[in-house]
Amino acid sequence: MIDEICNDGVDNDGDGNIDCLDLDCLGAANCNSNNNNNDAGTDADADGNIWDFDADAGDCPPEMLSPCPSPTPTGCLSSEIANNGLDDNCNGQIDETGGTACSPGAVRPCFLGPPGRRNVGACADGQQVCLRTSGEFGSWGPCEGGISPSAERCDSLDNDCNGCVDDDLCCSPPIECPDSNHPTLQGAQPFTDFVIDGANYYHGTAVRWEWTVSSGPCDNVLGVNSYTVNGNDTIGYVATTQAITTRFNLSGEYTITMRVYYNQTEYYECIFILRVAGPGVRVELCWDTNSSTDIDLHMMKQGLGTNYCTTSDCYYGNCKAYNWNHADWGSTDSPIDACIGTDAGSTWQSTYGACKNPRLDIDNIADGPIPENINVDTPTNGSTYRVRVNFYSGSAVTHPVVNIYCDGARLATFGYPNANQVTMTTSGGCTGAQYWRVADILTAVSGGTTNCTVTSLANSDGTPNLTIGSSAY
Repeated sequence: MIDEICNDGVDNDGDGNIDCLDLDCLGAANCNSNNNNNDAGTDADADGNIWDFDADAGDCPPEMLSPCPSPTPTGCLSSEIANNGLDDNCNGQIDETGGTACSPGAVRPCFLGPPGRRNVGACADGQQVCLRTSGEFGSWGPCEGGISPSAERCDSLDNDCNGCVDDDLCCSPPIECPDSNHPTLQGAQPFTDFVIDGANYYHGTAVRWEWTVSSGPCDNVLGVNSYTVNGNDTIGYVATTQAITTRFNLSGEYTITMRVYYNQTEYYECIFILRVAGPGVRVELCWDTNSSTDIDLHMMKQGLGTNYCTTSDCYYGNCKAYNWNHADWGSTDSPIDACIGTDAGSTWQSTYGACKNPRLDIDNIADGPIPENINVDTPTNGSTYRVRVNFYSGSAVTHPVVNIYCDGARLATFGYPNANQVTMTTSGGCTGAQYWRVADILTAVSGGTTNCTVTSLANSDGTPNLTIGSSAY
């Protein structure tokens, strides 16, 4: 079959259309790469687009439809497999039958779609948090985030996750929507600028751009985003530049929506997940009364010391760049790149030329909507790290939230959402305050990879492990 040459004034393929009037030339640079170069026809899907090529309906001659000769099997089963985070019987529900028992605060991946389509094309896992119900065990909450199969669109992406791109449509779109594993979306880390340029995906003429980024658990608690997009941390902010510069303080999986308008009303839309990941063990703390109370994050390594607020404890008194004087946990230093982007980055560089482990990168002393975090980039194999929260000062009732990550994967969220809420009422420094024993983190390190097992330290009835005036491990 002869292809149309888009700038020679000849109907090369003999279909009656010359150059930019031929659908084959939709993506050609001299044809402006948009729908306005197609002959007007019927509005097949009643969306106001009367051009022969319709990015929603794929309205075009049958011979131009893209085939899918061997679609990925759905993997649907006749019945549900209990407690695996999947919709095995493809009825639109996850684990609706069988046991769903879990440890409150645990986080696991989930996928709302045919199990055979998991991680195919655009599809990506979401996450479930185990919610406290009654007693020691809870049940899994909704599958949030992630990307499920959707109707195929002309965007150079396998939206319905059947293994075929733009099938059953006629497509030569000027856009190549990325999936969440696209090379341009790899390497995002906390405290580091990460640029996403729409020009990597859209090659046509843009009238305007719109970008939105989802919020995480601490963002909802803090009331502002713990990240910035083009310097803005307002929840619901819409960026309007071709490229966006993001900067994340917290790890996590963030859903990004990019819209590029090729005329005043019509647009292409790409939805993908950006994974922000730091190495090793990362613990993050946020709380709702952050302007009037000082809540502190603590971490100890099992077998080194018996009390918090000592040299064996990583906390505000010995784990920051200007006062680092910490017991040896056996962890090697990290390259300066791991912390240079933090507020104390210049101090780490001038004092040590490296990033110490463990370290407290952010310390919030009633400074407003700012999280705290402790990093152990290079944990030792077989070690147990205990996480604890201290109500240091202030009189307001407060509700802390702790997120635990291992090599960038969120393994636990304690204190969020409301079903898991923890209430702290009594401040008093290191000696007279209320403490919350949160969890133990057991590490398995091999070949540069860290895996973790997180064990909640909740009481046997499922309530938070709260004590007053005891700094004992």
